[in-house]
Amino acid sequence: MTSGTATSEARATTAPPGKEVRVTGIGPRLVERRRAAWERWYGPVASARWVSALWHSLAWLVFGAGFVGAIVFVSSGLSESPGNVLLVLAAGSRLSAYIGATVGEIGFLRGIWMDGSQRMAWLEDYAAQLEEDADVPVPAELKDGIRLEGVSFAYPGTDRLVLQDVDLHLEAGSVVAIVGENGAGKTTLVKLLSRLYKPTKGRILADGADLARMPAADWRSRLAGAFQDFFRFEFKALQSVGVGDAARVEERPAVETAVDRAGADDVVEHLVAGLDTQLGPSWPEGVEVSFGQWQKLALARGFMRDQPLLLILDEPTAALDAETEHALFERYAETARGGRGESAPAGRITVLVSHRFSTVRMADVIVVMDGARVVEVGAHEDLMARGGTYAELYEIQARAYRQKASAVSG
Repeated sequence: MTSGTATSEARATTAPPGKEVRVTGIGPRLVERRRAAWERWYGPVASARWVSALWHSLAWLVFGAGFVGAIVFVSSGLSESPGNVLLVLAAGSRLSAYIGATVGEIGFLRGIWMDGSQRMAWLEDYAAQLEEDADVPVPAELKDGIRLEGVSFAYPGTDRLVLQDVDLHLEAGSVVAIVGENGAGKTTLVKLLSRLYKPTKGRILADGADLARMPAADWRSRLAGAFQDFFRFEFKALQSVGVGDAARVEERPAVETAVDRAGADDVVEHLVAGLDTQLGPSWPEGVEVSFGQWQKLALARGFMRDQPLLLILDEPTAALDAETEHALFERYAETARGGRGESAPAGRITVLVSHRFSTVRMADVIVVMDGARVVEVGAHEDLMARGGTYAELYEIQARAYRQKASAVSG
């Protein structure tokens, strides 16, 4: 593993891949691999730096002692010539600069220590809050579904509500699409369903049991999904897909099934060694793949778990063209309803977030969000008949597609 790969894995702890890391439960594995990489590549360097820093500190200590001694000697009154006075002033100025630099370094280290420690402590406290009173088991299957009752949410550190008074019923066994303009609260709703945050107000129920009282790790272990801000895990292709279900990360048949579900067979076929291809140019003999290929592999990773209660697809194909996305989601919807030779788990809910209305129309229920609120809920035909927000947005997008098609044909 190269130093570049270690840096790449370190970035898996930042916000964009946070959903995947927590939903898949691969955090400990990444920490273990990064620690091994650090000890292997940076350990010897760190040891050398410690030795260098020790000798450097001793040298500066000797210099500082001599410097102060010289100043004391010159200013002791043994000589009062103008030259000696100037020497004392110059030495004092230089010593002041050294002291100022030292104080600045101490302040810098204090900022790292205090600010970093405070943020880490806050994060640990917030994670611990998610586990408070977690005494309700996760259901084996969903019968009623998931209900949101008066749910409002503001991100920690701000009072601005990004979700407000949301009442919603996601029926067991349904395919639900969530649409709305940017900033409407779609992704935030997905984060709450994934138990990455808890509502500021209201509650979320899974078959009548409060989601906040279920162990977060247990709930996430029954989730699967792919997200727009996916992470590029620079492992072998087999592992990059397999981490979607950490317990089966090396099981080739399971990975091949996930690749098929995601329609990523064409990506694997073009890799020089198929699933055994090392991904990422920071690895020896690693290959770079396009953004669209990374996205399909991330989709396959989201399909590694066979029996999730909740499958979340949060704009995971935004970089693909509309026709490819439509074909993929037709495949997903068919699988969710038990098609393609697979038996869907009883009550599984599939949540699709997309900005393309031609895709979401295949959902059983479409949830329309606007200004942090749910403004419409219904099937495509019903929402079009109402002539409300959904119909307006659908027509705007359809008109844009018609104009584009006309320009191309012309």
